[in-house]
Amino acid sequence: MAKYPPKIIFGSGNVGDSKRDPVVRFDTQEQLKAVFDAFYARGHRQIDSAQGYSVHAPGSCEPRLGEAKAGDRFLLDTKVLSDTAGSHKRETILNAIDVSLERLKVKQLNILYLHQRDRTVPFEETCEALNQAYTEGKFRYWGISNLSVEEVTQLIQICDENKWVRPSVYQGHYNPIVRGAEKDLFPALRKYGMSFYAYSPAAAGFFAGNHKNARPGGRYDASTWLGDWYAQKYNQPGVQTATEKALATATAHGIGGHEAALRWCAHHSALTGEAGDGIILGAGSLSQLETNMDSIEAGPLPQDVVAALDDVYQQIAKTDVEIVYHW
Repeated sequence: MAKYPPKIIFGSGNVGDSKRDPVVRFDTQEQLKAVFDAFYARGHRQIDSAQGYSVHAPGSCEPRLGEAKAGDRFLLDTKVLSDTAGSHKRETILNAIDVSLERLKVKQLNILYLHQRDRTVPFEETCEALNQAYTEGKFRYWGISNLSVEEVTQLIQICDENKWVRPSVYQGHYNPIVRGAEKDLFPALRKYGMSFYAYSPAAAGFFAGNHKNARPGGRYDASTWLGDWYAQKYNQPGVQTATEKALATATAHGIGGHEAALRWCAHHSALTGEAGDGIILGAGSLSQLETNMDSIEAGPLPQDVVAALDDVYQQIAKTDVEIVYHW
């Protein structure tokens, strides 16, 4: 267990145009103010965003954060579009950074991420562009997301050989079910002095049973791209069977599955405050955000619940249903 828990970062994947995206839960300025006030009141000061948010209305999140003047109170992180060939070409990257700065209404980003690998563009071209933007003061740090450990190592070597600024943060898929990164990625990140920010810390509501009764626009609504993505990964008999004992053990202590997963990530996982790690915490409503923060603040879990959650991954790792952390 870490001496200092990881930081909590608000995940804005649910922020955007609700008329175009059924996944969006926070659209209006009134909704955003209430959520940000609650998050700020708990002492948290960082927001994660992306040019691709919301998922089904890309480009609608950042302008709303800018209109809310989120940058006046919070550090703002964002990710450049990375899902089409050529996204990481030099001029495209540099232009994308300027677009985010304008939308978010800030002079400098906190962290600028590559959302995923654009395998049509050499790392050298992308890293050189990011080094230029860094020297121009357009972001404090840059990060990567959804890359394999081999790609991380290659990227670090390129930056070092050219004396370019290295990435300092990796944002990845991590929770009691998805722990493959502990085997190879985490040791590499520690070696390179990089932090890890975990998204989907409670498996998108899987531990709350959201996959069993998928609601329209929810994380397991297979009629949406995002819902189908989560459903394909988690709605496997082997995954569901492995979690049953852990859920029963938590319930015996009066702890819900969702709370147990969040507390495990915050207090018992490989994430540490000492390494600068973080948890991307999302929510479907203001009350859910409050509940999620309450859960983390409840502290460490009973030891038998920790053991049961650890056993979830041990069971999954022995099968062919392990969910990989990279794309």
